[in-house]
Amino acid sequence: MNAIVLLGPPGAGKGTIAEVIVDKGYQHISTGDLLREQIRLETPLGLEAKKLMDQGQFVPDEVVIGMIRDLLVSAPAEKFLFDGFPRTLVQAEKLDELLTELNGQMDQVLLLKCPASVIVERLSGRRSCPDCKTVYHVTYNAPKLEGVCDVDGCSLTYRDDDVPETIRKRLSVYAEQTTPLICYYKDRDLVMSIDANQSIDQVRSAVRKLVE
Repeated sequence: MNAIVLLGPPGAGKGTIAEVIVDKGYQHISTGDLLREQIRLETPLGLEAKKLMDQGQFVPDEVVIGMIRDLLVSAPAEKFLFDGFPRTLVQAEKLDELLTELNGQMDQVLLLKCPASVIVERLSGRRSCPDCKTVYHVTYNAPKLEGVCDVDGCSLTYRDDDVPETIRKRLSVYAEQTTPLICYYKDRDLVMSIDANQSIDQVRSAVRKLVE
């Protein structure tokens, strides 16, 4: 079992970059997607997670770790891309334990870097289709008809945690909790930095070179 961890602040483009790595045969594990599905289903976990995410807070470690463990034990894949996990030192240590237990290893940690001002602009302009999940941006990738999905005509939605004030709180939490995590992986010489304040094609090209 081989693993790549994708790190970076919210809005740095981790989801887009993940597509490149998935093309290399990695199974994409996004804790954000897992949690949003729980929110959509309005499970007890989803309701609690929504309250925390709307406030710009992270979901507790034990909840996230439990979800990841279930996935690793049951998934048939041998190569995994972790997106949004680990976020803390506790999670990183637990991931190391899981990989060791399952005879796996960490290959790389890809760190996306992007200025806070750019991230606020990106996220506050983000819109998405609740049905087909297509993502738009009011400036960079606007739909043909304002507020309407090009694919299926559904009304686009605005995530509660994409309000500018909440985005800044999320960035503050990211810096506080994730900076030690970056140091943890740097000490093991696993971190490779990528400038995410470039065009999508430029960032994808850089990722392809690192993964190859």
